[in-house]
Amino acid sequence: MGRTLQIRVSAWTFDPAEVEKRWPSLSALAFSPPTLLQQERGVLELTDNLVDRHGMGVLPEPAGKALAEPIRRAGEARERLTAALAEWNARAANTATDEIEEALDEAEQEARKLKHVPGLD
Repeated sequence: MGRTLQIRVSAWTFDPAEVEKRWPSLSALAFSPPTLLQQERGVLELTDNLVDRHGMGVLPEPAGKALAEPIRRAGEARERLTAALAEWNARAANTATDEIEEALDEAEQEARKLKHVPGLD
């Protein structure tokens, strides 16, 4: 790697609109109320917001309890992704992205089962 030309290994969401289509309930929980600041709404931001909100205990009940396990798994996979990218380990990064999406899929399924949750009604 040169001093001027840098090489970065990264992961990003190609189409952020797909996030809301694929995980509408989770997007409602993670990105509401809308903030004044413009925030990317990709897979990593969705995961980070859900992990943060769950950790702070601000997800509405019963969502906080029902989604705890898949949110935990998504957060752990997010940490593995960050580590794999830092190590330039594309295979491990790819595995972690699959694990994030699987955990979010499971959380979305659980969220859709919930009734009378603010933001999900």
